[in-house]
Amino acid sequence: MRRSRPLAIVRATLALAGAIACAACSSGSPAVVSVQKKVQGLLGQPNVTSFLDVRFGDSLYRVQNRFPNGSLETAPYGADTYRLENIEVDGVRYQRVKYEFTSYSGMQLVMAWFTPDSSEQVLGKLIAAIGAPTEDSAKGSAPADTRAMWRLPHGERVVFDGPKRFVAVLGPGGGPLRQDEAENEALDSP
Repeated sequence: MRRSRPLAIVRATLALAGAIACAACSSGSPAVVSVQKKVQGLLGQPNVTSFLDVRFGDSLYRVQNRFPNGSLETAPYGADTYRLENIEVDGVRYQRVKYEFTSYSGMQLVMAWFTPDSSEQVLGKLIAAIGAPTEDSAKGSAPADTRAMWRLPHGERVVFDGPKRFVAVLGPGGGPLRQDEAENEALDSP
């Protein structure tokens, strides 16, 4: 009898996790930042899984199919990069979005430059999805003046820079691309 209660709890937890995963997959609109919601205390904290419906780990081919009007480039440190210009999703306007790929882990870095009028929405969506910033934050009087950073439990790193109108998400396998984030932010600001 005692063994059936823990087994029932495990089954209920797995069913809940499955339901959450199915609900996330069935949304019709691509979210700016998708988050895998997990049951706090049971399965851990949320982690970033995608940006504009491109999942971390996706191949360059998958991203080209999702956004056929982009262009292929090489990043300053040699990574394959797929660049999009002037797109709008869920009321957020981006002047430029770059996805970078590692040889073995697929897409692992996304950098996006948003329009000044989208600062509040971008920061709000980040906070709603992954919570309050975890470090290196300088809250300004407005989102356009705010700098924030998150380090997430699965190795992801998120940077929001309101003055530069820039957001970057480094995926859990993106260690080799860490320098590209800083280089692109400095060289390629619109």
